[in-house]
Amino acid sequence: MIEVPNGILTSEEVSESAGKPADELTLSFKNISLDSDGLVLELDMLVNFDVKPRLERVMRDRLIKSLGNINDVKFNYFYDESYGESKQQGSRANSKPAENPKMNNNGIILGKRITMAETAYENLAEISGARTKVAVSGTVFEIEIKDTKKKNFWVMTLRISRGPKAVAVKAFIKSKQEFDAVNELVSNGDEIIAQGDIRYDEYIHENVMIANSINKSVKSTRKETYDGQKRVELHAHTRMSENDGFNDVEEMVKQAAEWGQPAIAITDHGVVQSFPDAANTAKKLAKKGKNIKILYGMEGYLYPDDDAYDESGNINLSKKRNTYHIILIAKNLTGLKNLYKIVSYTHIDYFYRRPQLPRKVLDKYREGLIIGSACEAGEVFQAVLKGASDEELLKIASYYDYLEIQPLGNNHFLINSDRYPHVTSKQDLIDMNMKIVELGDRLRKPVVATTDSHYPDKESAIYRNIVMSMVGFNDTNSNSLYLRTTAEMLKEFEYLGDRAKEIVIDNTNLIASMTEEFQPVPDEKCPPSIEGADETLRESCYARAKSIYGDPLPKEVLDRLDTELNSIISNGYAVMYVAAQLLVEKSNKDGYLVGSRGSVGSSFAATMAGITEVNPLEPHYICPKCHNLKFTDRLDKYDTGFDMPDRVCEKCGTNMNKNGLNIPFATFLGFNGDKEPDIDLNFAGEYQPIAHKFVGEIFGEENIFKAGTVATIAEKTAFGYVKKYEENTGKSFSNSEELVLANGCTGTKRTTGQHPGGIIVVPADREIFEFCPVQKPANNRDAKFITTHFDYHKIDKNLLKLDILGHDVPQMIRHLQDMTGVDPLGIDIADKKTLSIFTSIDALNIVNPDDYEFKHGTYGIPEFGTNFTRGMLDAIKPKTISALIKISGFSHGTDVWTNNAEDLIKNGVATIDELISCRDDIMNYLMIKGVDKSNAFKIMEAVRKNKELKPEELDIMKEHGVPDWYVESCRTLKYLFPRAHAAAYVMMALRMAWFKVYYPSAFYCAWLSTKIDNFDVNVARGGVEAAKAALSSLNSEDDDTSAAKKKELKVVYEVIYELLSRGCEFSLPELGVSDPCMFNVVDDKIKIPFMAVSGVGRSAAISLAEAYKEGPFLSIDEVQRKTKLSSTNIEDLKACGVFDELPDSAQVSIFDM
Repeated sequence: MIEVPNGILTSEEVSESAGKPADELTLSFKNISLDSDGLVLELDMLVNFDVKPRLERVMRDRLIKSLGNINDVKFNYFYDESYGESKQQGSRANSKPAENPKMNNNGIILGKRITMAETAYENLAEISGARTKVAVSGTVFEIEIKDTKKKNFWVMTLRISRGPKAVAVKAFIKSKQEFDAVNELVSNGDEIIAQGDIRYDEYIHENVMIANSINKSVKSTRKETYDGQKRVELHAHTRMSENDGFNDVEEMVKQAAEWGQPAIAITDHGVVQSFPDAANTAKKLAKKGKNIKILYGMEGYLYPDDDAYDESGNINLSKKRNTYHIILIAKNLTGLKNLYKIVSYTHIDYFYRRPQLPRKVLDKYREGLIIGSACEAGEVFQAVLKGASDEELLKIASYYDYLEIQPLGNNHFLINSDRYPHVTSKQDLIDMNMKIVELGDRLRKPVVATTDSHYPDKESAIYRNIVMSMVGFNDTNSNSLYLRTTAEMLKEFEYLGDRAKEIVIDNTNLIASMTEEFQPVPDEKCPPSIEGADETLRESCYARAKSIYGDPLPKEVLDRLDTELNSIISNGYAVMYVAAQLLVEKSNKDGYLVGSRGSVGSSFAATMAGITEVNPLEPHYICPKCHNLKFTDRLDKYDTGFDMPDRVCEKCGTNMNKNGLNIPFATFLGFNGDKEPDIDLNFAGEYQPIAHKFVGEIFGEENIFKAGTVATIAEKTAFGYVKKYEENTGKSFSNSEELVLANGCTGTKRTTGQHPGGIIVVPADREIFEFCPVQKPANNRDAKFITTHFDYHKIDKNLLKLDILGHDVPQMIRHLQDMTGVDPLGIDIADKKTLSIFTSIDALNIVNPDDYEFKHGTYGIPEFGTNFTRGMLDAIKPKTISALIKISGFSHGTDVWTNNAEDLIKNGVATIDELISCRDDIMNYLMIKGVDKSNAFKIMEAVRKNKELKPEELDIMKEHGVPDWYVESCRTLKYLFPRAHAAAYVMMALRMAWFKVYYPSAFYCAWLSTKIDNFDVNVARGGVEAAKAALSSLNSEDDDTSAAKKKELKVVYEVIYELLSRGCEFSLPELGVSDPCMFNVVDDKIKIPFMAVSGVGRSAAISLAEAYKEGPFLSIDEVQRKTKLSSTNIEDLKACGVFDELPDSAQVSIFDM
């Protein structure tokens, strides 16, 4: 039945649109409501057919025309039981059964078609317990399905939200068919409608819906209803406006494009960190036929500096004066570069609480910029607000290229403000806006209407209110700073009369037309140059390869090296290799080994260049004397050369070396050799600053910058904000609402920082300002380093990024070399006794093995000293280096061991050699099965990127005998570690293990030196029982130490217990003997440093050692005078015997004469 008001639709129109007779159709209005603020009519309509967009447009236009005083109409469709029946009957006749049919329930997930109108979230609490059926709709943001003891019976909880409002929906799944339907039809982000009754749930402590039906739904969105040319938003903030912006830049650009707006300006507070994402979004939209122009701008803080400079020309920013908001928009690349300079200088030279922009600086870099007067905090509005004379107003406004007015709600807080008692009504706000229009007319400058959007819609205002309250601003109760359609803005500014279109539409488009189209970061790759890099790399690789494999090079070696070098050099990556080569050479020359990370060890050229020690060739023997080369023919048994049996060269009788870790080059530079390489290097922690400085020597200090990072509000922090907001305001939210509110606060910028080892290099013939601004990390003016303003991920495809990281293991290796004189590169990492500690404690020579409580020998060994990895050691019982590499891969992956390989091992389905632990394992396994390299690589990449395997890929695996368990393992895992990275870690770990077996005291000195902050002198001097007691105390409920701290202490106490059980001994700190900060072996004992005594910091410990070098102390007074030790430090050191028999004072008594 068709029941609509006269003049809205005829039965014939409905019948023609639906393609069915009118008597078979249902179309009626169920519920009507009006949003009085936005003047949006909302209609709930019962239908039994799909309403086409054209029919909806006809209804909308006629309703708006007939009612006259509404801006828009929103339709919510509900379907009666007959929906889809004829459609299904018609389709069944000619359909063929699909091999894997997709579920098609016409939008019904559980139960029946929902036809009733929705109930507002706000009203749910009132009807809780009344057992009244209601319907609610929303976006799913959390799904939980729990098993029950009853077979084929599950409890599902969906949390859904509509803006910041949320509710939990519970449903009982009573069959396997329903369970499968739910799993396929419901995902996070889906829109659903649920019907049921509201009850209080004692388990999750909030009102929930007990649903008997759940249907798919369509999210209602604000539509643009104005048919003419659309406006341009010239003032909008993204999440990069620190603690103040809540527009996701991608969604904001998409929304503007959806509304047909031809352009949008990005104008964050003092920063431009959203530019790259805005540009990328526009590119993606263009590919879909939706063109939108990005205007690259910023809302700056103008500092009136007329009399702010001293005689030397220096400015004192701490001198209290108001700053004004100001909008800067780049016209062209010249303007963009000047904008980047302004951002840089305001952050580095003029930062005081915020990046302040002196007017002289703006004047200097004004070329290519369009300057707007901004919001109520702008210079023009403030002058109007304070009643400046027309002469003053004209002078101030003349500085700007355009003037800005905003919705009245943005400035509503001024009404009845104590600071502005003359502003008492909405009319006063209108009058001020009209004054700005008058100024524009008199100066012949365009006036534009902007939203000053800080969030996408009214409902999202609460996220800003929550976060702003946490950084010192009171709850504003404002919800006006949201993105608006052209129709909404015309309605807002209707008091302008026939000038509304000019100010809302024409002038905003005029400003947009003044800017050129350009990219905020150049599209091209811009690597730096090192003279002769191509030749240097090629020559050094061949020279080292020939020294190992002979001249001429064997075909297998030559082919691999040629393939790699040709790819590396032709794609412009030789500079990256040579830079890494120079850094590693310098570090090694200075006595510090360098570990590699990531997949760089997949590159044989990197190995031959000396960048990594991981050799990715297939397992092989090589004679060090005659260069006789033999590759294994048992790849199914040996995937690391170190595990192969010893062999004597049949040509010259020399013991052959074993190497090769079987890592395809494709995993580093892609199958075509054109993937961006990522060379990460682990330097000793104390050597990292030297390595960073050396990069400046290679490329020029002025061309290197620390890789910047942007820290956003994390989920846990946001949840804390929500709880605090409830406490401060007296408001109360349900658990579901707390979760959705926390999610809304998450992701907004909180501060900036720097990557721990990343360095960005700019070519010598380019300026950093062509790519991005720069700043100090966290705006710390005292910071030594300058970082990129953009998060480094936004520019690392354009500029060279080197990862020069500080790491404990190279530091420990250097310390061990200093103490023992053993060259770590000469260690046999396949030593049997060393390997034995991964499966037993025999090699540790425990003094009282019967009383010893540990069964593992890997405490303190990098990669293998945690409970997690020790559990793997128990399950796998590794006897080979290959197995250790597998364990390293398992430990760094996600769902690779847990819920995957662990079960396969336990159930005897597969052996360790067959299991997937690293991404390269997949390619190697498939090639052994006979799959060609190209397809093996594609399958590996699909699995690595969590893509669903295509039917043709599954067919290839099946044809080559890949078992079902292997395919399922591929589907289960989520993140795979690179095999080269695992191998590099294991090789370093084995060196550490070798020292642990053969030089135990030295090993423990090196290890404890990296854990000095958690060392306990009293536990160390108390012996084995004290160490056991300390471990036991960590499990005490009375101990209020944090879980994180307990974890740190536990590993230290475990190692102390082990070393004491091996018969190693400590000796207490001693003046003139102890190192200030490092444990050392002295007289075969572990000498405790001063810094290991509780409370003694590094600088205090160093000051004690340095002062003692000048001569022995005569008194405690002298110690206090010459060192940085506190009285408490001195007492603690006294307790360790450091100042035995030292008098408090050096004064001599007359009775002692």
